[in-house]
Amino acid sequence: MNGDVWREELASRLGDLVIPVLPGTIFSSLAGELQVMADSYLHDGDHFASRGDIVNALASFAYALGWLDAGEGLGLIHAPGRDHQWIFREVVVPADTGLRLVEKTQRYHVLLSTAIGAAVAAPEPCTAISGAADRFILAAGVFRDYGRYFLSSGKLPNALGSFSYGHAWLDAGVRAGLLRIEGPRDLFAV
Repeated sequence: MNGDVWREELASRLGDLVIPVLPGTIFSSLAGELQVMADSYLHDGDHFASRGDIVNALASFAYALGWLDAGEGLGLIHAPGRDHQWIFREVVVPADTGLRLVEKTQRYHVLLSTAIGAAVAAPEPCTAISGAADRFILAAGVFRDYGRYFLSSGKLPNALGSFSYGHAWLDAGVRAGLLRIEGPRDLFAV
């Protein structure tokens, strides 16, 4: 699988990760949560890959990258990337993953679309932090659109990665208190 480039990007970012906020503050605690989520999904992805479950491995790696980039967007972590175009790299998966890949990609598309509709900005309008909440919802929407583009181009691994990555922004936004859930809570990692 050449999706290893996603894993390598994730591992590199985690290896270079710095938390540039004061230790012991609320922000450092949140930064630590973002780091733990990304690290956990790297390990989950490795576990899936070791079992030959490439579909779940790809979803895990992309989801973890979303947590890191959301943390970067908040200025709570610094995890410099080597390949900022990782999602556009063509990923080839074994032919026997086809049906699982189609099912999971379609399901993640629906989950992300539903989650975008269920997430609303939590802070007061016209505040700086409200702008951050809007940015997190926008990021999820942009990656949903990328996923749709990849679907229409027949690049299902990239579509799955886009939907997973976009969902991570929503989950991180909820965890950070930027977003409030006004819909099914089970769509979110809270």
